[in-house]
Amino acid sequence: MLVSVVIGALNEEKYIGSTIASVKAQKTRHKIELIVGDGYSEDATVKIAKKLGAKVVKEKNRSAAWERQAGAKTARGEVIAFTDADARVPPDWVDKIASEFSANPKLCLLYGPVYFSDAGPLDYILSKTIMPAFMLLTSLVGAHNTIGSNFAVRRKVFEKAGGFNTTLRTAEDLDLTRRMEPLGDVKYMGGLSIDVSARRVKKWGYPKFVAYHIANAIKYHLTGKSHSDYEDVR
Repeated sequence: MLVSVVIGALNEEKYIGSTIASVKAQKTRHKIELIVGDGYSEDATVKIAKKLGAKVVKEKNRSAAWERQAGAKTARGEVIAFTDADARVPPDWVDKIASEFSANPKLCLLYGPVYFSDAGPLDYILSKTIMPAFMLLTSLVGAHNTIGSNFAVRRKVFEKAGGFNTTLRTAEDLDLTRRMEPLGDVKYMGGLSIDVSARRVKKWGYPKFVAYHIANAIKYHLTGKSHSDYEDVR
């Protein structure tokens, strides 16, 4: 199986090198296509990505939806796996994804939890207990809370669903999941975890960050709309 890994990026020169390195360190028999969807970074992000062998697709519109969509449009893999430019994926990440899609032809979207890579011990422990519990519970009641930095789709179904809704500033991952659900199986997998930087959480402060994203998720699930105020990030 060819798995296309799409990394959304914007001004991530400090992190993207280690993200790409973690993707290239995958222990799998499956082939990997590495694509960076970049929002016209003004630092060395693109230069680093190209030097490390990634295909870079530039997108003038700056949002996670636009950058991921730009990368996905050029993907050739049967499966597209999405992550972010400040993530570190474990060596078996691609193999787990490919195995799940190979085992279930009806599987159209697979997602897992995200933990902090650079937080204190207490913060890390909390992220590893609260996050999976919340995601498991919501998946059991049919309110999937896909996290854009750690999910994968079957490309043909993704294209049939129309890809990301680029009019959404946030919650594009939740929206895509909702539109793909009628087209196949959606699965939450607790063992499919990755680590991401906690720098934005620290910048906002935990109360504000958690309140914003919980309110955003509730708003989307109830109305189909999301918050429109969000900084330019991947």
